[in-house]
Amino acid sequence: MMKIKYMIRLKGGAIIILMLVICTISCNENNDDTIYKYSVPANTGDGWQVASLSEVGMDETPITQFMNELLNNIDHKVHGILIIKDGKLVLEEYYPGFRFYGGPYTEYDRETTHDLASVSKSFTATLLGCAIDKGFIHNLDQKVLDFFPEYKDLIDGEKNTITLQHLLTMSSGLEWDESTYPYSDARNDIYRLQHASDPIFFILNKPLMSEPGTQFYYNSGLTNVIGAIINTATGQEVDDFAAENLFSPLGINEFSWYKLPSGIIYTSGDLKLLPRAMAKLGELYLENGNWNGQQILSEMWINESSSPQININQSWDYGYHWWVHTYEINSEKIESYSARGWGGQNIIVFPSLDMVLVTTAGYHDDPELEFHIDVLLLQKVLESAL
Repeated sequence: MMKIKYMIRLKGGAIIILMLVICTISCNENNDDTIYKYSVPANTGDGWQVASLSEVGMDETPITQFMNELLNNIDHKVHGILIIKDGKLVLEEYYPGFRFYGGPYTEYDRETTHDLASVSKSFTATLLGCAIDKGFIHNLDQKVLDFFPEYKDLIDGEKNTITLQHLLTMSSGLEWDESTYPYSDARNDIYRLQHASDPIFFILNKPLMSEPGTQFYYNSGLTNVIGAIINTATGQEVDDFAAENLFSPLGINEFSWYKLPSGIIYTSGDLKLLPRAMAKLGELYLENGNWNGQQILSEMWINESSSPQININQSWDYGYHWWVHTYEINSEKIESYSARGWGGQNIIVFPSLDMVLVTTAGYHDDPELEFHIDVLLLQKVLESAL
């Protein structure tokens, strides 16, 4: 049995927290309808070592149980599942399905990029860490408006106390609403952001709801301000800075990032990567900023980013664009931090298990089924690793 009191669900940029006192999911462990046959992932020369589940001490049985449950559910919308244990890729499975926003139907495999939705935010935060490590930005106490002198005459008062750390921890205090109305509705702040002639001014011109640094409030606009700051501080477009300082060192050659009509990169979402590339970010954090012997990101940044920086509720905290949560299975507590995106996009890091779990999916219109699959998958993966 696995106890999960809170599960995070993201719809685009909006946060929905499903609160359960106790959720116990069971699997038909005597299912005779065996469909799934485990195989070791292929060694493609992309920087990943591969191994079998048994070689890293994982029990294949719970994984097989989950896969059979998944394959017997014709309504499932899982596109990909990857597990990295002890630095080795030990599970890699892909399934066909509809792409982001419902289409087109795609035969997913390891060569198919996937829209990461809000998982993109964790990549953007990582790029800010790279910019700080390389001296382009001094520290997180710098005031946001110092990077935008053109707005200083328009925005004054308490807004001048908003810092980079407030952006990273979603605690700017700025008013924002991306969940009350559909994305196609002009009252939705994501819609308004995407159609603004000056998106950064649109975000920073919002009124304050609370004192900066005092309250978590999910705001995708803030991640786009971070992207603009990276551009201003480094003199490079965010995708160029990412290619040079993060993707290339990780051996990631295939990626794309959506640009808004205004011309700025939409750094809060719509980054497209291969699932194996997604997993590299989790492994980079798990290895304290090191990838195959190269220190790409400082250990200090890794530690701060993945640690609780602001409280959300009794079960969840937030780091620097990472969700921090402790799971409980068989009375054992397992700490985690994760990048999460609408529709079932996840990079979940379990430091004590030396393990990363990556999922891609198309649950944009079916959060209840996504929730069931997520809980069952987490239960079986953690059972396998313990």
